[in-house]
Amino acid sequence: MYLVRFVLWFLRFVGDITNEFIEKNVPFMCASISFYAFFSLFPLLLGLIMIFSIFLGIQGFEQTLIDSLKNVIPIFDEQDDEFLKSFFDSLTSNRLATSTVAGIGLLFASSAVFGTIRKSINFIWEIDKKRTFFEERKIDFSMLFIASFLLISSFALTTGLSFLSELISITFPDSPLIDQNIWNRLALLVPPFLTFLVFLICFWWLPNIELSFMSVLPAAILATLAEEINKMVFILYLRNFSGISGSIYGGVSAIIVFMAFIYISSIILLIGAQISARNTVYLNIRQQNKQNKILESSLERLS
Repeated sequence: MYLVRFVLWFLRFVGDITNEFIEKNVPFMCASISFYAFFSLFPLLLGLIMIFSIFLGIQGFEQTLIDSLKNVIPIFDEQDDEFLKSFFDSLTSNRLATSTVAGIGLLFASSAVFGTIRKSINFIWEIDKKRTFFEERKIDFSMLFIASFLLISSFALTTGLSFLSELISITFPDSPLIDQNIWNRLALLVPPFLTFLVFLICFWWLPNIELSFMSVLPAAILATLAEEINKMVFILYLRNFSGISGSIYGGVSAIIVFMAFIYISSIILLIGAQISARNTVYLNIRQQNKQNKILESSLERLS
């Protein structure tokens, strides 16, 4: 009986989400996000190179950035390194011009992709209350720095785990923690953990209302699982069927596949926002019912 009820509830829930998905033109919002994300990614990388490689003088930062991208976006790991290296080589060929373009690129990246995500999530929540212009810019720039930090953290955490493994093997040679398989499995958890943080921040912070942590946590977990499945599907496609897109799109097939990956990720993001909104309403109703029962019992005692 409980299983039947759960199945019926789940089918009704999926139907409601699907209807809302279509009624609010979520596919068009996802297309907008993927468009701006694609044209904002490389200006963002440009800004990071400007800060870390040109101004701070960190050697080999371009390769570090490539490794970080492969950690966060595994489909880059299936592509030839020339796809990214040629881009970075063209950036560093004229450092003065790079510095100028980077400032403009960072502004564009902040106001474009993060602003689009913020507005889309608030539209799904049906929030009419507007933030001030400066508050919106502050959020967009904050998201820019958070995204940059998480991108660099991917490589830093992986490197840190490798260093810790070496340190333990030297300091405690008899410890069971010297098994390299343990550290390799921990390293595999870094990208999903960072993906979870991205969804959690988007669902918790971007809606222009006050939310509890628990109201968005289930949506962030589900979105993370869906995104990891999305990554595996695209990796499977690139390893076995990449010739199909190559025969159709030729030299730009890698870009087309990347755009498709971003589009599916955008769908996961906005469906997650739908789920977080519905879960928040459910928790609020349950809390209100609890308070009503407490009030009723108090009134009964008084009478």
